[in-house]
Amino acid sequence: MLRVYSCIVHEHDLGLVVVAGLICLLASLTSFAILERVRMGGARKSTWLLLAGSVAGTGIWSTHFVAMLAYQPNLPIGYDLDRTMLSVATAVLITGAGWFVATRPARWAPLLAGIIIGAGIATMHYLGMTAMNVSGRLVWDGTIVALSVAVGVVFSTAAVALDRRLSSPFTWRPALLFTLAICGLHFTAMGAASIYPDPRIAVPDEAITSATLAVIVVAAALLIMTISFAVVVLDRQLARSAAEEARRLRTFANAAVEGLVVIDGEQIIDANLSFLGLVGMQSDAVASKGLAELFPEFKPEKSSSAANDPAAIETRLVKADGSSCDVEVLLRHLDWRGSDVRVLAVRDITDRKEAAARIAHLAFHDALTGLPNRSVFASSLAAIADKAAGDGEPVAVLCINLDRFKAVNDIYGHAAGDGLLVAVAQRLHATAGDAGLVARLGGDEFAVIQVGGSQPGHAGALAERLLNSLDRAFESDGQELRISASIGVAVFPADAQTPTELIKYADLALHRAKAEGRGAVRFYEAAMDQALRERRQLDSDLRRAIADDELSIHYQPMVDLERGCVLGFEALLRWKHRQLGEIGPATFIPLAEESGYIVELGAWVLRKACAEAAQWMPPLKLSVNLSPIQFMQDDLAQEIEAVLAETGLEPSRLDLEITEGLLIKEPERAIAILQRLKNLGVQISMDDFGTGYSSLSYFRTFPFDKVKIDQSFIRDMIANKQARAIVRSVIGLGRGLGMPVVAEGVETAEQLDALRLEGCDQVQGYLISRPSPISYFERVVIDRDVTGLLPARSIGNARKSA
Repeated sequence: MLRVYSCIVHEHDLGLVVVAGLICLLASLTSFAILERVRMGGARKSTWLLLAGSVAGTGIWSTHFVAMLAYQPNLPIGYDLDRTMLSVATAVLITGAGWFVATRPARWAPLLAGIIIGAGIATMHYLGMTAMNVSGRLVWDGTIVALSVAVGVVFSTAAVALDRRLSSPFTWRPALLFTLAICGLHFTAMGAASIYPDPRIAVPDEAITSATLAVIVVAAALLIMTISFAVVVLDRQLARSAAEEARRLRTFANAAVEGLVVIDGEQIIDANLSFLGLVGMQSDAVASKGLAELFPEFKPEKSSSAANDPAAIETRLVKADGSSCDVEVLLRHLDWRGSDVRVLAVRDITDRKEAAARIAHLAFHDALTGLPNRSVFASSLAAIADKAAGDGEPVAVLCINLDRFKAVNDIYGHAAGDGLLVAVAQRLHATAGDAGLVARLGGDEFAVIQVGGSQPGHAGALAERLLNSLDRAFESDGQELRISASIGVAVFPADAQTPTELIKYADLALHRAKAEGRGAVRFYEAAMDQALRERRQLDSDLRRAIADDELSIHYQPMVDLERGCVLGFEALLRWKHRQLGEIGPATFIPLAEESGYIVELGAWVLRKACAEAAQWMPPLKLSVNLSPIQFMQDDLAQEIEAVLAETGLEPSRLDLEITEGLLIKEPERAIAILQRLKNLGVQISMDDFGTGYSSLSYFRTFPFDKVKIDQSFIRDMIANKQARAIVRSVIGLGRGLGMPVVAEGVETAEQLDALRLEGCDQVQGYLISRPSPISYFERVVIDRDVTGLLPARSIGNARKSA
């Protein structure tokens, strides 16, 4: 080593040694930068490999001859041109072969590449030394020669191995090691050479002089630096452009709603943010996955490979947590960094499939209750009836309708009504169980299909179970709701021959059940068809009755027993049909309540009666009944106030009669309405007292102006002691509260005398007068004389009392 050190220090121009080292480092940096481009592949891979070999070989050659220029043995020196050119060609070829091996993926590639490149450096050096002509003999130290080759191989191998582990093409560490390989071999080899002067050896005239060699080396060095500068600038531009393009493509890819996955064969190599978010993984985790791991059911080879019209495929995506979701995959081909790869566009279709499932469900099921809808019911009934006909089995259809469901909506609101329907559907389904198909036909109407059994008894037993299940109270927002239901039953083939007829006849039976008191079960009978048509026709005629001038108001007087005078009249609606004649209130009033038309009828009666009473002289009282449906209107007080203002009737003359049942379902709301009516100045009477859920708390909660004893007690009070005791109690209650008591339905003189003895205040009934048009009472209204109305005995008693 001392020999090598002495050779460098004492036999070389150190300035030129530094220049040689810089040229070597520049060539090394350029070579590794180009080598990185070779590894990136592409169509110009061979060109980049050839350029890397040329730069490295030329750099080794330039380093050698600049260092040779720095060598000063104090003897004449010349250089053989052929051997000089051969040395540079050898350096380029052998180094190029080494770089080719270095780019191989094999694990042994760095070692073999280092050996080849080290051998190339040594070959170039010692071949170049043979091109040197000097006046003396050149003697080599074999040990140092071997050491120089070892230095070149070791450092070259280390440089290639380090470069394999580093990704940056501009890293200085592999280039520094390669520089040490070249310079170390050269100066170690120069230390192995000794020149002994020999005057007999002359430098040939054709040999290249040091000056000429200097020009050639400088030109080569300039070429290397120019190439290096161009390559570095181009590389940076390409890197910048590639980075910008990659950033732009990544931005576009990440902006896509669909997930994008790049695959090479069966291996995932990249993915955008949408896919990473969908699968729940990081980018490096996805890149380590095989396609089959994430898409176990997807087969790329079976999908369309046509770039123009690729087919979308529905498959399953396995997420990081092990769960899976439905996705739609579209396969396309892409030129990715010079390679032909495939891109999967992945779209999460979970919501779409759930929406489609919901739509499909809604197409066949009721949206509120989840029961099969009318369409499914009809198609199922057709299929069941067809099979039952072949098997000889009967089929029963039960149509179910909730009684007075509209009142629940009016009183508690539609939300409570919807909750009630859901609860009813659950109970019906639980009760019917496997015995039949339960469906909701619409509104508050349900239906059940029952197959087989001994009919109609089998259907009757099921109907009773259904009614019992609905008889239990329902809970809605902390309130207890009680309802009943009506059921109509028809049986195939006994009652009907087709599914359409079966539904129609069960519906007819349902209407009969509702018409006959509700809360009951009725089976179809042939006469029902005619009765239903008549009922529907009657309902249609009733809606035209006002316009056709078929409705009128009759008045029944209310008499003061003590004074024997008429106090006022109760307005009663009458209907005289053009074809059918007189139709009783017991027939058309329930019909109007069921259809909701009672609200319009009640408003018409109130307005017409008030207008009539406003003309009475003297100003007698007017009593008007309010139906439960009419009473529960929120704007009832405003409507009555408007009627009073329109007709000019004094509010104190109007007496509104309500039934006690109004106070049961929603007492707070009912009392609030009563208070608003009371504030108008009208009087409020409790009608039909004793027939419902009579409670003395009503009189404490709201101060009624009058109470009317139901006519059923008056009718039975002569023969029934209990009825008379009740009448006596109500009269005593009224007297104690300072409230007039009216006995309605008085039809005999015995009843009148008994009421007088009990101290009843007022009476009305057929004994006094039947309801008649107001013209019938003109003399009574004008004279206030009831002599012509009361029986002789009653008049006499009244005069005695007076």
